[in-house]
Amino acid sequence: MLEETLIEWGEKIRKEAHKEARLEGRKEGQILGLRRVLLQQMSLRFGRLPKDVRSRVEQITSTQELEKLTRKILSAKSLEEMGLS
Repeated sequence: MLEETLIEWGEKIRKEAHKEARLEGRKEGQILGLRRVLLQQMSLRFGRLPKDVRSRVEQITSTQELEKLTRKILSAKSLEEMGLS
């Protein structure tokens, strides 16, 4: 009985850890995708990007911040207006 209970708990813990890992992987993938799109948009709009600007974008880990910047690029006339230089 105790062994069965321990096996059930272990299985529940394993399933929960797997679920959390999948969610974390999705979040990381979303951040990578947003960064890539933002860098492409910025390059198309402003030309070759300085290394420090690329580095700043690559360090952003917030989906909200990346989404804000992808909207801001529609009206920004410079990297300064984007707040990235």
